[in-house]
Amino acid sequence: MRLYLFIFNINFLNAFVTNANIVIIKEIINFNEILINNNLVCHLQSSRIKSFSSANEKLNRIITPKEPTFPSNVKHDKINDIYFVPDLIGFRFVFYDKLDLLKFYHHIMHTKKIMYSKNYINEPKDNGYSAIHIRYKNEYPECPVKQLECQLYIIDDYYNSIYGNAKNTKNYSYFY
Repeated sequence: MRLYLFIFNINFLNAFVTNANIVIIKEIINFNEILINNNLVCHLQSSRIKSFSSANEKLNRIITPKEPTFPSNVKHDKINDIYFVPDLIGFRFVFYDKLDLLKFYHHIMHTKKIMYSKNYINEPKDNGYSAIHIRYKNEYPECPVKQLECQLYIIDDYYNSIYGNAKNTKNYSYFY
């Protein structure tokens, strides 16, 4: 009975993202095919659906350009559709070495419709955060989310992002 309530609570928290679990399962299968077919060793892989409160908070912070080219002279508008928040559904892969990470990155860049990519490995943030962030078009029409995000880490950088100088303090007090 407790397990049922726990599952119900998770689904209730993320119910605003219709069919998100279908997308996650299909993408994890695709990503695992890349790992297996290319003999890539992955330390950890995970996925998550952003909570409604976190998505709504981000929605109120971000803006989007009217044109896809992102020049500095383009007027920006506030996003008014929560499904345009770029990381409602996210994936994380942690690799033991940079070579495996880059091979995996290469496959994603050639199989997905990339909307944004940022390499914090080559240019780490001031606090030492180091990863590659990729946002790509959601190709699954049964889910209203417009973009999916994938973060790629090397193992030492991943644990630094959680426990080291690069950690980002977040408030999880709304979870009971």
